[in-house]
Amino acid sequence: MQIGEVIRIYRKQKALTQEEMAKRLGVTAPAVNKWESGASLPDVLMLAPIARLLDITPDTLLSFEEELTQEEINEIVREVDEMFRSGKSYQEAFQFVKKKIGQYPNSERLIGQLAMAADGWRILQGIKDTEQAEEYDKTIRGWYETALKSNDEEVRERAADSLFSYYYRNGDYDQAEKYLDHFSRKDPVKKLHKAMLYRYRKQPQEAYREYEELMFQCHNVLQIVLGGIQTWAIEDKDMEKAESITEKLVGLEQLFEMGDYYVSAAGLDLALAKKDAQRAVEYMRRLLDSAEELDAYTASSLYEHMEFKPLSPEFREHLGTTIRKAFREREECAFLREDEGWRALVEIHN
Repeated sequence: MQIGEVIRIYRKQKALTQEEMAKRLGVTAPAVNKWESGASLPDVLMLAPIARLLDITPDTLLSFEEELTQEEINEIVREVDEMFRSGKSYQEAFQFVKKKIGQYPNSERLIGQLAMAADGWRILQGIKDTEQAEEYDKTIRGWYETALKSNDEEVRERAADSLFSYYYRNGDYDQAEKYLDHFSRKDPVKKLHKAMLYRYRKQPQEAYREYEELMFQCHNVLQIVLGGIQTWAIEDKDMEKAESITEKLVGLEQLFEMGDYYVSAAGLDLALAKKDAQRAVEYMRRLLDSAEELDAYTASSLYEHMEFKPLSPEFREHLGTTIRKAFREREECAFLREDEGWRALVEIHN
């Protein structure tokens, strides 16, 4: 990290604008801007005043350490945790954290993880309602805000999660909500946090909807995952594993009240792979019988606060024809061609 980046990080941690920093150092705001952008370097005589203003050592100001590896970060975090566990005062352990962050001001991943450690131990040790505790909070929030500016999405989302939790547990729900913008739209953590906010704002209908949408989303992910494992197990001819996964897949559809169509679809592939004509035809029949109720889950109380786009009558009518066509053309169904039950289902006549 270049000196300009160090100045920018610590200036923001001190909540100083470039203009305020320039005024206190007796230089112009454009000069500070050029330092931070790397267009120029501060005069050597300015290094000590800059370090004092930013409350860092000259060594930190001149730190050119490269980004730490995850193994190095893990070792530092273990060292910090040991400091907190060792019986030393929180103040002493906290100063140790500040020292480590000062040594590696460019490692936003380290800063985020050490902030979480310091924050967690502060809560565990019940340090609150003191002037010193307020200073701890301010510093830890500054570290989180630094991590929030990382180019690493994982580091940013962890920092946003921590800042949400900080403001949420302190009852500042409006401020907590602002950090949800740092999560992707489909991130399940975002929906969990939104549900929590609605709950404590006494908006139960909205909270239910967030939880239900998350539950439905989780079902879809699990369905894809288990279906993928089932396919691979069948292709590998590992029928024992395929049966075990199919049982879980059927249980998943039942647990989430998705309807008989999805339960039947979950069992059909295994029956075809095992060339079990009786079970395969039975699953096919159930699929066709339940095709018009493909969206049966919309009537489940599990999703009563969600809104679903209704399936068109044309789609429902066409679905049965499409399923029969698939049964006729699927290579896996070839062994059924002389089965009268199968022929009746797919409407093949002599």
